[in-house]
Amino acid sequence: MPRKPRTPCTIPGCPELTTGGRCAAHKREAAKDRASRGGVVYTTRWQRIRRAYLYANPWCVLCGRSANVADHFPLSRRELMARGEANPDSAKHLRPLCVACHNRETARYQPGGFAAEAKSRRESGERPLF
Repeated sequence: MPRKPRTPCTIPGCPELTTGGRCAAHKREAAKDRASRGGVVYTTRWQRIRRAYLYANPWCVLCGRSANVADHFPLSRRELMARGEANPDSAKHLRPLCVACHNRETARYQPGGFAAEAKSRRESGERPLF
């Protein structure tokens, strides 16, 4: 039986053929970049901390629904690590949120992306494109 044809690397401009996703060189590059930003965030340790925190705090602090996200608040994990915080995943830096509230809060307050573009358009008085 014939095999599925290999596809190009998903990084634009890379001609390497892969079985799916990125080529080996770009996978290594992405792993190196991830490591330079503080490593893999969702380690087994984080999963244990998250599970224990949500067990102790089962309700979303914003709307009262069942919480399933342990959100770093008021500073992000990256900001806490940049400040040299010894344990950025301690309970004092977390708050329980439901997925809907977490997505809304992230879109509103996290720098960059669609939220930043919309905010800059609002501040400049520019009308929406559509």
